[in-house]
Amino acid sequence: MANPYDNDPLPRDPALKAIFSHPRMIADTLRGYVVRPHGPLHPRTIQALDFDTLEKLPAEWITPDFRRRIGDQAWRVRFRWARDWSAPGGYLLILVEFQSQRRSDMAQRMASYALRLYDDLETTGVLRRSVPRPLIFPLVLYNGPGRWTPATTLGDLTAAPTPPAASAQPEDIADARLAARDLAAFQLRHAYFALAFARHRNDDPSADNAMSVMIGMENAATLEDLLPPLRALPELADESLTEWMLEWTLRRLRVDDETAEEIKRMASLDEFHSRLEERAQGWIDGWLAEGAERGRAEGVAAQRAMLRRQAVLRFGMSAKRLDPLLDGVDSVAELSKISEWLVVDTLDGLIAKIEAGAANHIH
Repeated sequence: MANPYDNDPLPRDPALKAIFSHPRMIADTLRGYVVRPHGPLHPRTIQALDFDTLEKLPAEWITPDFRRRIGDQAWRVRFRWARDWSAPGGYLLILVEFQSQRRSDMAQRMASYALRLYDDLETTGVLRRSVPRPLIFPLVLYNGPGRWTPATTLGDLTAAPTPPAASAQPEDIADARLAARDLAAFQLRHAYFALAFARHRNDDPSADNAMSVMIGMENAATLEDLLPPLRALPELADESLTEWMLEWTLRRLRVDDETAEEIKRMASLDEFHSRLEERAQGWIDGWLAEGAERGRAEGVAAQRAMLRRQAVLRFGMSAKRLDPLLDGVDSVAELSKISEWLVVDTLDGLIAKIEAGAANHIH
């Protein structure tokens, strides 16, 4: 099946930023995944936030020199007791960073982003130097494989005074411990919370929480995995958000153009659920067949590359004579037979056998 997106890629960061530019995605993330037991915040802390006031900070608040390095997004939301944005104690800043790979220095990066955000707010006049800084909640959204393992506090990245073990004297050890305690209060202790999508791989997507649908779609490895979040998608009742989520997922899974168009058409129909069940197996069968063909082609390419390396080791650069012959062999079984000949035959004998095999289908 033709893939319509080979020459029309949707970069990961811009796509996710577009999806998470919807206030509902931020609100549902905090309500469903930052609150205990999944996250670090008490339910009453979340309940104290007035999500109707949630707003994305303009791009102008990011200093031009660090436009791509300061956090991917920044938001603010008022506490329910605040009447406006005038009091820094009346609202919370939310710093969002998207990650598809683990970064060991993430705690340092997030601390740097937070400090730069304060500087930007001051530069643009939102904050005055004489007033306290509003609280920041730093959030990393990790959609890569497995758990998020990097340190989540700067303290975990800080080395305490430690004398060399081989030559450490009791007095040195005691002084090192004293110095660690003495200096602890002066160290940066910035922390962030990392939400790993893979941790919620087995959660059921729910139309009550847009983030749960997004996580279900991000965790989908096949069209079969995609069915549960697809069922919940139309019930989000937010056309702009669902279009972005669906478009990104179809591109990420490299769904062929015919199936992608059908899914998008169906997503706008009232009978989406019934049509989805009718068509699902056909999509899945096509997906599996396409996956099997990709797997076979990758296996042949890997076997052919290994044979070329082995031939160079045995025959030197003369082995390049084999390249056009190997290009004509597209079966793993045939390539395996050639690898046996490679061990015992001369280069001329090997070439003769491959040529004969091409005419008679190697046996």
